[in-house]
Amino acid sequence: MWSVYRGHHHLDELKWHAKYGKIVRVAPNLVAISDVDEINQIYGIGTKFIKSAFYDLSALYDEEGLVPDPFVIQHDKGLHSRMKRNAANAYSMNGLVQFEPWINTVMDRLVAILDRNASSGTVCDLGTLLKMFAMDAVCTLTMGRDLSYMEKGGHLGFFPTLDLFTSYMSIMGHVPWVHPVLLGNPIIAKYMTGSDKSGTALFDLATKELERTRREPPAEDAPMTFLARLGLNQDANPKSIPDREIITHAFGNLSAGSDTTAAAMRSVLYNILRNPRAYARLAKDVRENLRLPVTFTKAYAIPYLRAVIQEAMRLHPSVGQLLGRVVPPTGATIGKYYLAPGTEVGMSPWVVHRDPDIFPDPDAFIPERWLVGENGTTEAQLRRMERSFLAFGHGSHTCSGKHISIMEVTKLVGTLLLKYDMEYVKIGEGYKFVNHWFTSQTGLNVAFRHVKASNIEI
Repeated sequence: MWSVYRGHHHLDELKWHAKYGKIVRVAPNLVAISDVDEINQIYGIGTKFIKSAFYDLSALYDEEGLVPDPFVIQHDKGLHSRMKRNAANAYSMNGLVQFEPWINTVMDRLVAILDRNASSGTVCDLGTLLKMFAMDAVCTLTMGRDLSYMEKGGHLGFFPTLDLFTSYMSIMGHVPWVHPVLLGNPIIAKYMTGSDKSGTALFDLATKELERTRREPPAEDAPMTFLARLGLNQDANPKSIPDREIITHAFGNLSAGSDTTAAAMRSVLYNILRNPRAYARLAKDVRENLRLPVTFTKAYAIPYLRAVIQEAMRLHPSVGQLLGRVVPPTGATIGKYYLAPGTEVGMSPWVVHRDPDIFPDPDAFIPERWLVGENGTTEAQLRRMERSFLAFGHGSHTCSGKHISIMEVTKLVGTLLLKYDMEYVKIGEGYKFVNHWFTSQTGLNVAFRHVKASNIEI
């Protein structure tokens, strides 16, 4: 717990695996695993391993009891599968194109802010701005409006609450039996957060927005929103999709869709700004192939842009701790060890992504490793890297919002490189991050200059 509290657990775990091997007992009933050959047994489709009690801390309750949430559901695999299936067309890559116009409106506002920075020569705290951008983007595609975080900041108090809760979860999730007498107790929660409903504020917002969508149907020519898409799914199958599940999916977007996506955006931009060759190649590809407004389909078709995003998320996955699972009643053999039923096990994306047997020179930013024929990469090596990529989880518990995040990051990077030349500016301690479940960065300060014709050629 001390390692987690300090916010450097990912670094400690790397040291433990380097010293003791791919299977390390880090607590009396917790085993950390870094052997990629065990990914499917623990996380694959049909696995008998269920999520650990760590995830119980994310559970929400309303007047009907436990709110069904794919992030929390452990034992009811039928419910988990049904909820994922009922929202699949809203989360699919093809389905997201319907939401893209909403992202464009938020992107225009971001560009207006950065234009002012570029004109005045003011260095921008881009890391913080991207967190606000990601929240506005996921809000507007989910419900057709956002909270103007970019212009007003965290005025509604959601960010402090989310930051507090993820820090709390990252620590107390390792002793979940203590939770009922801390934030699991409404009286204690009110004392610690200032509100006994702070943990449900975003859930309440999602509830109100679903009601608003029904009360004020969007115009026929308006772009599709996430809530509207699930509403259509419900109309087609009312008994299978209750309102609570629609609200839960929307809540998941709002609560988990900003920090994770912002972390990916920061990692992409920091790494290209610190690697001039990668920056030059990416800028050239973007400026030769894209025009404003950047469309996701065209931007995602640029191989090097995809490789840059993949590599940035390999180096800096948003989750920096173990994805906990419980050994099934039959027990399990992991490597050469037999683990008894009930043993908690897990793999950390941060550690797996630095396996030198899978990712040679693992601490280096090498986008070319994801391109067959470059950096010595073969088709077989690419498939092995892809199977070892855990930034969005694995198997049936792969993050539902994966494609939303990829779309936002892709459009953002394409837009910024078309509009601006950028330079990282170290202020104070510079770029750093802390790991409290999400590995959140600070210190991404950037100077912007408007692109001139002479800047496009390299």
